[in-house]
Amino acid sequence: MPASRPIWKGQLRLSLVSIAVELYTATKANAKPSFRQIHEPSGKPVHYQKVVDGIGPVDKDEIMKGFEYEKGDYVLLTDEEIDAVKARDPQNA
Repeated sequence: MPASRPIWKGQLRLSLVSIAVELYTATKANAKPSFRQIHEPSGKPVHYQKVVDGIGPVDKDEIMKGFEYEKGDYVLLTDEEIDAVKARDPQNA
């Protein structure tokens, strides 16, 4: 894939500061920027940790998917059970 070229080049000037700017066409119509959560004082990224209230951090192998059928009550499902009930494409059946 060839390197993309800017469709416009210019500068933004704010008082005595000048910032170079290049404008590129979008590569995907529905593309969205992806952001990380950053701890402002240190500038380091924030990590996502799986935690259970009253228990603390849990291992990945202890986590299952569940469907809440009543407030606070869940039915637990394996990946195989979920795959078995996925909607099938009638054209590929």
